[in-house]
Amino acid sequence: MASARRRSQDSVTQFTVVFDFGGVLAAHHNPVPVVHAEVGGEYESVREVYWRERVKLDGGEISVVEYWRAVCEAGAIGEPTAEEIEALIDLDNRYWGQIAKGSRELIHDLARNSVRIALLSNTNAPFGEYVRQQEWFEPFEFAIISAEEKVQKPDLEIFEILLDAIAHETGGVAKPRNVIFFDDLQSNVDAARKLGIDAHYWPRNDRTVASDTAAEPDRPGWEIAREILTERGVPLG
Repeated sequence: MASARRRSQDSVTQFTVVFDFGGVLAAHHNPVPVVHAEVGGEYESVREVYWRERVKLDGGEISVVEYWRAVCEAGAIGEPTAEEIEALIDLDNRYWGQIAKGSRELIHDLARNSVRIALLSNTNAPFGEYVRQQEWFEPFEFAIISAEEKVQKPDLEIFEILLDAIAHETGGVAKPRNVIFFDDLQSNVDAARKLGIDAHYWPRNDRTVASDTAAEPDRPGWEIAREILTERGVPLG
Protein backbone atom coordinates (compact mmCIF):
# COMPACT_ATOMS: atom_id res chain seq x y z
CA MET A 1 0.00 0.00 0.00
CA ALA A 2 1.25 3.47 -0.84
CA SER A 3 2.88 5.42 1.96
CA ALA A 4 0.68 8.44 1.33
CA ARG A 5 -1.20 10.69 3.72
CA ARG A 6 -4.82 10.15 2.82
CA ARG A 7 -7.60 12.62 3.46
CA SER A 8 -11.25 11.84 3.98
CA GLN A 9 -13.59 13.48 1.48
CA ASP A 10 -17.05 12.61 0.20
CA SER A 11 -17.33 12.40 -3.59
CA VAL A 12 -20.36 12.97 -5.77
CA THR A 13 -18.73 11.20 -8.68
CA GLN A 14 -17.32 7.78 -9.43
CA PHE A 15 -14.23 9.37 -11.00
CA THR A 16 -10.82 10.02 -9.48
CA VAL A 17 -8.81 12.77 -11.17
CA VAL A 18 -5.06 12.28 -10.78
CA PHE A 19 -2.44 14.90 -11.56
CA ASP A 20 1.27 14.68 -12.15
CA PHE A 21 3.09 17.55 -10.44
CA GLY A 22 6.04 18.89 -12.45
CA GLY A 23 4.83 20.36 -15.74
CA VAL A 24 1.16 19.92 -14.80
CA LEU A 25 0.61 21.70 -11.50
CA ALA A 26 4.01 23.41 -11.21
CA ALA A 27 4.26 26.80 -12.89
CA HIS A 28 7.96 26.49 -13.74
CA HIS A 29 10.25 23.71 -14.97
CA ASN A 30 13.76 25.12 -15.16
CA PRO A 31 15.31 25.58 -11.70
CA VAL A 32 18.91 25.30 -12.88
CA PRO A 33 19.52 29.08 -13.27
CA VAL A 34 18.28 29.63 -9.71
CA VAL A 35 20.39 26.79 -8.32
CA HIS A 36 23.44 27.83 -10.33
CA ALA A 37 23.21 31.34 -8.88
CA GLU A 38 23.70 29.74 -5.45
CA VAL A 39 26.35 27.09 -6.17
CA GLY A 40 28.37 28.89 -8.87
CA GLY A 41 30.83 27.10 -11.15
CA GLU A 42 30.28 26.07 -14.76
CA TYR A 43 26.61 26.34 -15.67
CA GLU A 44 26.56 23.28 -17.94
CA SER A 45 28.21 21.11 -15.29
CA VAL A 46 25.60 22.12 -12.72
CA ARG A 47 22.77 21.59 -15.20
CA GLU A 48 23.99 18.12 -16.19
CA VAL A 49 24.40 16.92 -12.60
CA TYR A 50 21.15 18.50 -11.41
CA TRP A 51 19.06 16.51 -13.90
CA ARG A 52 21.16 13.32 -14.03
CA GLU A 53 21.24 12.83 -10.27
CA ARG A 54 17.62 13.93 -9.97
CA VAL A 55 16.48 10.65 -11.49
CA LYS A 56 18.30 8.78 -8.71
CA LEU A 57 16.91 11.10 -6.03
CA ASP A 58 13.34 10.82 -7.26
CA GLY A 59 13.71 7.04 -7.42
CA GLY A 60 14.83 6.87 -3.80
CA GLU A 61 18.25 5.55 -4.84
CA ILE A 62 20.23 8.34 -3.16
CA SER A 63 19.55 10.64 -0.22
CA VAL A 64 18.81 14.33 -0.53
CA VAL A 65 22.17 15.05 1.13
CA GLU A 66 24.01 12.92 -1.44
CA TYR A 67 22.11 14.69 -4.22
CA TRP A 68 22.94 18.23 -3.16
CA ARG A 69 26.52 17.28 -2.39
CA ALA A 70 26.87 16.16 -6.03
CA VAL A 71 25.30 19.40 -7.30
CA CYS A 72 27.57 21.53 -5.09
CA GLU A 73 30.65 19.61 -6.20
CA ALA A 74 29.65 20.29 -9.81
CA GLY A 75 29.51 23.99 -8.89
CA ALA A 76 32.01 26.10 -6.98
CA ILE A 77 30.99 25.26 -3.40
CA GLY A 78 32.68 21.89 -3.25
CA GLU A 79 31.77 20.06 -0.03
CA PRO A 80 28.62 21.81 1.30
CA THR A 81 27.81 22.37 4.96
CA ALA A 82 24.59 21.07 6.49
CA GLU A 83 23.27 24.64 6.50
CA GLU A 84 24.03 25.07 2.80
CA ILE A 85 22.25 21.82 1.97
CA GLU A 86 19.17 22.87 3.96
CA ALA A 87 19.15 26.22 2.16
CA LEU A 88 19.32 24.51 -1.24
CA ILE A 89 16.51 22.09 -0.33
CA ASP A 90 14.35 25.05 0.69
CA LEU A 91 15.25 26.98 -2.48
CA ASP A 92 14.42 24.00 -4.69
CA ASN A 93 11.15 23.26 -2.88
CA ARG A 94 9.98 26.85 -3.17
CA TYR A 95 10.85 26.97 -6.87
CA TRP A 96 8.99 23.79 -7.75
CA GLY A 97 6.18 24.56 -5.31
CA GLN A 98 4.82 27.49 -7.31
CA ILE A 99 1.48 26.39 -8.78
CA ALA A 100 0.29 27.62 -12.18
CA LYS A 101 -2.79 29.83 -11.95
CA GLY A 102 -4.84 27.73 -14.38
CA SER A 103 -3.92 24.52 -12.54
CA ARG A 104 -4.84 26.03 -9.19
CA GLU A 105 -8.22 27.15 -10.54
CA LEU A 106 -8.92 23.66 -11.88
CA ILE A 107 -8.09 22.11 -8.49
CA HIS A 108 -10.43 24.62 -6.85
CA ASP A 109 -13.31 23.79 -9.20
CA LEU A 110 -12.87 20.04 -8.71
CA ALA A 111 -12.72 20.43 -4.93
CA ARG A 112 -15.77 22.71 -4.91
CA ASN A 113 -17.70 19.92 -6.64
CA SER A 114 -16.37 17.24 -4.24
CA VAL A 115 -14.54 15.37 -6.99
CA ARG A 116 -11.93 12.95 -5.68
CA ILE A 117 -8.43 14.15 -6.65
CA ALA A 118 -4.97 12.72 -6.08
CA LEU A 119 -1.33 13.37 -6.95
CA LEU A 120 1.11 10.97 -8.63
CA SER A 121 4.58 12.43 -8.99
CA ASN A 122 8.13 11.39 -9.76
CA THR A 123 9.77 13.47 -7.06
CA ASN A 124 11.85 13.24 -3.91
CA ALA A 125 10.62 12.53 -0.39
CA PRO A 126 11.39 15.97 1.13
CA PHE A 127 9.42 17.65 -1.64
CA GLY A 128 6.57 15.20 -1.10
CA GLU A 129 6.39 16.31 2.51
CA TYR A 130 6.59 19.95 1.44
CA VAL A 131 3.68 19.46 -0.97
CA ARG A 132 1.49 17.84 1.68
CA GLN A 133 1.89 20.91 3.88
CA GLN A 134 0.71 23.40 1.24
CA GLU A 135 -2.76 24.94 1.38
CA TRP A 136 -3.60 23.99 -2.21
CA PHE A 137 -3.09 20.30 -1.34
CA GLU A 138 -5.87 20.30 1.27
CA PRO A 139 -8.58 18.84 -1.04
CA PHE A 140 -6.33 16.01 -2.29
CA GLU A 141 -7.09 12.51 -1.01
CA PHE A 142 -3.46 11.41 -1.12
CA ALA A 143 -0.12 11.78 -2.89
CA ILE A 144 1.91 8.95 -4.38
CA ILE A 145 5.57 10.01 -4.32
CA SER A 146 8.05 7.97 -6.36
CA ALA A 147 10.97 8.25 -3.91
CA GLU A 148 8.77 6.91 -1.11
CA GLU A 149 7.65 3.97 -3.25
CA LYS A 150 11.12 3.33 -4.75
CA VAL A 151 9.58 3.14 -8.23
CA GLN A 152 8.98 5.80 -10.88
CA LYS A 153 6.70 6.40 -13.82
CA PRO A 154 6.52 4.97 -16.44
CA ASP A 155 7.00 1.69 -14.53
CA LEU A 156 3.58 0.02 -14.36
CA GLU A 157 4.11 -0.80 -10.69
CA ILE A 158 3.58 2.79 -9.58
CA PHE A 159 0.25 2.93 -11.44
CA GLU A 160 -0.76 -0.29 -9.70
CA ILE A 161 0.12 1.39 -6.39
CA LEU A 162 -2.12 4.27 -7.42
CA LEU A 163 -5.04 1.94 -8.15
CA ASP A 164 -4.52 0.17 -4.82
CA ALA A 165 -4.58 3.52 -3.00
CA ILE A 166 -7.83 4.51 -4.73
CA ALA A 167 -9.38 1.14 -3.85
CA HIS A 168 -8.34 1.67 -0.23
CA GLU A 169 -9.93 5.12 -0.19
CA THR A 170 -13.19 3.97 -1.73
CA GLY A 171 -13.45 0.66 0.11
CA GLY A 172 -13.80 -1.25 -3.13
CA VAL A 173 -11.97 -2.12 -6.33
CA ALA A 174 -10.59 0.78 -8.37
CA LYS A 175 -11.80 0.71 -11.96
CA PRO A 176 -8.95 2.02 -14.16
CA ARG A 177 -11.39 3.51 -16.67
CA ASN A 178 -12.74 5.75 -13.89
CA VAL A 179 -9.28 7.14 -13.15
CA ILE A 180 -8.56 10.24 -15.25
CA PHE A 181 -4.83 10.94 -15.24
CA PHE A 182 -2.89 13.93 -16.61
CA ASP A 183 0.88 13.95 -17.19
CA ASP A 184 3.32 16.08 -19.17
CA LEU A 185 5.27 13.07 -20.50
CA GLN A 186 3.69 10.98 -23.24
CA SER A 187 5.66 7.93 -22.06
CA ASN A 188 3.86 8.10 -18.71
CA VAL A 189 0.50 8.54 -20.41
CA ASP A 190 1.15 5.50 -22.61
CA ALA A 191 2.16 3.40 -19.59
CA ALA A 192 -0.98 4.32 -17.65
CA ARG A 193 -3.15 3.42 -20.62
CA LYS A 194 -1.69 -0.10 -20.61
CA LEU A 195 -3.57 -0.65 -17.34
CA GLY A 196 -6.77 0.83 -18.73
CA ILE A 197 -6.37 4.20 -17.01
CA ASP A 198 -8.00 7.12 -18.85
CA ALA A 199 -4.70 8.97 -19.29
CA HIS A 200 -4.07 12.20 -21.21
CA TYR A 201 -1.13 14.34 -22.22
CA TRP A 202 -0.92 17.76 -20.56
CA PRO A 203 1.36 20.20 -22.43
CA ARG A 204 4.05 21.31 -20.01
CA ASN A 205 3.16 24.59 -18.28
CA ASP A 206 6.73 25.85 -18.65
CA ARG A 207 8.20 24.78 -21.99
CA THR A 208 11.74 26.07 -21.43
CA VAL A 209 12.69 22.41 -20.81
CA ALA A 210 11.38 20.15 -23.57
CA SER A 211 8.99 17.29 -22.90
CA ASP A 212 9.11 13.97 -24.80
CA THR A 213 6.46 15.01 -27.33
CA ALA A 214 7.50 16.57 -30.62
CA ALA A 215 4.17 18.16 -31.55
CA GLU A 216 3.00 20.29 -28.62
CA PRO A 217 -0.66 21.41 -28.66
CA ASP A 218 -0.92 25.18 -28.78
CA ARG A 219 -3.24 25.24 -25.76
CA PRO A 220 -2.62 25.22 -22.02
CA GLY A 221 -3.00 21.89 -20.27
CA TRP A 222 -5.72 23.06 -17.90
CA GLU A 223 -7.87 24.08 -20.86
CA ILE A 224 -7.47 20.64 -22.46
CA ALA A 225 -8.14 18.96 -19.10
CA ARG A 226 -11.33 20.93 -18.55
CA GLU A 227 -12.59 19.84 -21.96
CA ILE A 228 -11.81 16.17 -21.25
CA LEU A 229 -13.32 16.26 -17.77
CA THR A 230 -16.49 17.89 -19.07
CA GLU A 231 -16.79 15.19 -21.75
CA ARG A 232 -16.50 12.55 -19.00
CA GLY A 233 -19.26 14.18 -16.98
CA VAL A 234 -17.01 15.43 -14.19
CA PRO A 235 -18.66 18.50 -12.59
CA LEU A 236 -16.66 21.73 -12.77
CA GLY A 237 -19.28 24.48 -12.78
